[in-house]
Amino acid sequence: MTDAENGRGQDTPAHIAQSIRNILFTRIGTRLMREEYGSFIPDLIDMPAGPAAIALIHQAAVTAVARWEPRITVRRIQADTAAIAGGKIKLTLDVTLADGNERTYRIE
Repeated sequence: MTDAENGRGQDTPAHIAQSIRNILFTRIGTRLMREEYGSFIPDLIDMPAGPAAIALIHQAAVTAVARWEPRITVRRIQADTAAIAGGKIKLTLDVTLADGNERTYRIE
């Protein structure tokens, strides 16, 4: 597994974090030959912050990760509401890895 930034090898947890970030911040329809890849989160970044925006971000994240990252199952997701109010997305995902171990990923 290769780090997208420097081409070096990386361990599985780091590769999963990279994969989650890539999935969540890739706008659906922008990948050639795989137009359905990604999430709706890029479309939600400029949405007014509030309960509806948080719910949509949660739904978009869980749906996209469930579809595109088979090595994990999302148990819980939490959005940083202050970051969202500032136009940024920061998420904390509590997941279960395919091997049964649990891990927390902070994605921004």
